[in-house]
Amino acid sequence: ITIAPSLQMKYLGINLSKYVQDLCEENYKALMNEIKELHELRDNPYSWKGRFNIIKMSVFPNSIYSFNAISIKISETYFGNICKLILKFIWRGKRPRIASGILKEKNNIGRTT
Repeated sequence: ITIAPSLQMKYLGINLSKYVQDLCEENYKALMNEIKELHELRDNPYSWKGRFNIIKMSVFPNSIYSFNAISIKISETYFGNICKLILKFIWRGKRPRIASGILKEKNNIGRTT
């Protein structure tokens, strides 16, 4: 019996591929799709803080682990797209009630717990 060698394998939640160029495609695109799947929960009656906690508990740990485990250069547009998807989920696709500049401030005004 011969087993065909596969071009990728999964180790500790990271899809390893034979070629370094495919690491971004295999892992970061899957992370982006995972964030897009959250939009199915958008119409559920969660509060603003509940939607924020969903992002904080499900998306952030996975993304931080992926970014730390795979050390390749990622374009800034990727992070911009992730930010847009997260904000779209938090605000249910509507206009934000709090400006993103206020949310990003370093002092106690813009912070959420």
